[in-house]
This record gives sequence, C-alpha cells and structure tokens, in this order.
Amino acid sequence: MKPTTLVDEFEHYSRWRDAVLVRIEALRNWLVIQELSDADAELRLNQLLNRLQEDTLNVAFVAEFSRGKSELINSIFFSDYRQRVLPSAAGRTTMCPTELYYDPTRRPSLRLLPIDTRTHEGSIADFKNNADAWTEFPLNLDSADEMSAALIHLADTLQVDAATAESYGLINPNDEDTARALTRDGGIAIPRWRHALINFPHPLLKQGLVILDTPGLNAIGTEPELTLNMLPSAHAVLFLLAADTGVTKSDIEIWRQYIAPMQGASRARLVVLNKIDGLWDELKTPAEIDAEIAKQVASSAAQLELPANQIFPVSAQKALVAKIRHDAGLLAKSRLPELEAALTQELIPCKQALVSESTQAAVEDVVIKTTELLETRLASIQDQVDELQG
Repeated sequence: MKPTTLVDEFEHYSRWRDAVLVRIEALRNWLVIQELSDADAELRLNQLLNRLQEDTLNVAFVAEFSRGKSELINSIFFSDYRQRVLPSAAGRTTMCPTELYYDPTRRPSLRLLPIDTRTHEGSIADFKNNADAWTEFPLNLDSADEMSAALIHLADTLQVDAATAESYGLINPNDEDTARALTRDGGIAIPRWRHALINFPHPLLKQGLVILDTPGLNAIGTEPELTLNMLPSAHAVLFLLAADTGVTKSDIEIWRQYIAPMQGASRARLVVLNKIDGLWDELKTPAEIDAEIAKQVASSAAQLELPANQIFPVSAQKALVAKIRHDAGLLAKSRLPELEAALTQELIPCKQALVSESTQAAVEDVVIKTTELLETRLASIQDQVDELQG
C-alpha cells in the first residue's frame, strides 16, 4: 500500500475543512428558515465561514544561502509539475524572502518589491496594499521556458557602494565579513529585491497552502516582520543545513536567535540535513555511507543541542529526480519520504485539531443561544396555553 504523503494528508485536510464549511452553511440557512437566527448568531457563523474559506497552512523554509531550500520546496510540493518551479541552479538562488500562494482574483505572476523601499516608511504588509510599489512579471503557465525566465529574477542582485548598502540596513561597515565582501572599488553585491510574491495556481496553493522561502541570516535580521509575524505564524518551520558545509556559525546564529525560541503545539519544527548525496561514494559500501551520514547527523544534533532523531538527512535534488522519473529506489535512497512522513504526522493533525476546536467552540456557542431562545419561546407559548386553559 502506498504510504500517505504530506500532499495526500493536506488534500484530506482540505476535504475535511470543506465538509465542515458545508455543514456550517447548512446550520446558518436552517436557522434563518426556522426564524431562529439573530444578528449575533448570523455574525458569528459568517465570521466562522470566512475564516474557513480563507484558512491557510503556512510552511516556512529557513536557511542560509546554498543549503538547497528551493530544491527541497520543489521536491516536496512541485514534483508533479515535472520541472523546477523555484530556481535552484548553482549560483542562481532565491535572494529575497519569497511567498508562494494562490489568489484567484489576480493573474499568475511574480511580483517583486525593490530593495530601495527599505528607505521608505511602511511594512511589507503595507506595501502589499500598494500595487504600484511592485515590479510584476506575468507567468505563462503554458511555457516552461517563459515561466523559468520570469522566476529567475528571484536571483537578481545589484552592485552598489557600501554607503548605499548600509542605508538599506544590509551591512555593518565595521563587520569583518562585510570588509571581505567589498570589491576593490568599494562596491558590494546585494539583493535587487526586498520581497517576492508568487501567485501560482498549483492545486495545493489553491487549497490554502502558503510557502515562505526565507534566505539567509541577513534577510531575517533586516526584516522585523519575518521574526515578529511571518515566521511565528507558520504552522511548520523547516530549518535546513547542508551536509557539504556542516553546521556553520551563521547556521547556529539563525537557529538560536530565530528558530529555537519558537514554541507552541500548533507548530512543527524540523531540521533538515540536505545534500547527503555528496556523501554517496561508489568506493564505499552502503553501510559505510550510512555510518558517515549518521556521523554528520550526530554532529549537527550536538551543535544545535537536539536529539539526533530530530535531524532529517535528505537529498532534495535526488528526490526531485526520483519523483519525476518514478524511481522508487532513488527516492528511498534520498530519504525524503522520512521527512515527508514526519511533516505529515506533526503538521496536519495539529492544524486540524486547532481548526476543529475553534470551530466547535463557535458553533456550540450559537447552538446554546439558539436553545435558550427556543426555551424562551416554548415558555412563552406554554404561558399562553395556560392562559387559554385558565
């Protein structure tokens, strides 16, 4: 029997949510027909219906650059497209925080917020309400080449002087790493864009999945909304390391400052050790390779102060190839199914339990008030009957 994947479980959750929505609509309509509805009950049920209709499942991917974040997103969610939705070639990686979602009122597109908006007043949320602030590239879903050409803009950079980069809050001129990054003429490469929005009609995005791709400590540290709103509101946070680099100083800084402090029963928090295919050596036995991977996992767990079973070694690139080619052996070797199983077990049930609990509480409140109304009416009718029989 085929194991249940995250995609399968999310589709099951969406069907459950839709069924709940239908039942609440039926309750609202029945109350109106029976003349049992009042303004308060109608308001409560309409608010509940709106929440269910706008319900999203937010999954954040957090890592330093070149950890394979975009490839992992492609392999988990977009392998059915048989192509890379997000650019992940060497040297062409996502340079700014990117949200993937679906809005049926807008055309499929990539919208990019210029980096110079950092010098303007207003948050990312404010700019989302200002269409003129964004540079937009339409996505031609009928042409893979045209869509890839549009999405490659996620990797755009600008060459600016140090003073400009400092004015955007991107560098500390007194930092040693900044000094090393400066070119001979004092310039430095920075992201061209501050934030990206991809409106894409993927089946899962249509059902309410929202993916947040957050690249690099610099991107996190300079956007307060990421730490104050976007990351804390995520139902799952996947933190990526790379087997070819090990746990770096900036990896540990991201983990300790932004990921480890997150708590709450509604959030799955998983660490992924990506690029284990770099440890696949044809001159070694499978047992020796497994031992090398286990050693990397143990080292990463120790540095992050986590149990080893909370680190998931995978090869996102090989998993994507395996899914596209329907190669079960390569997929198993990539170990992605273990990560998907953990996400499935931790993410969806927590989300469904929260929605179920809040929905039940609201409906019970309406039912209790309706019952009280019926009892009042019955008492009034009984009084009238008693008078007539009087």
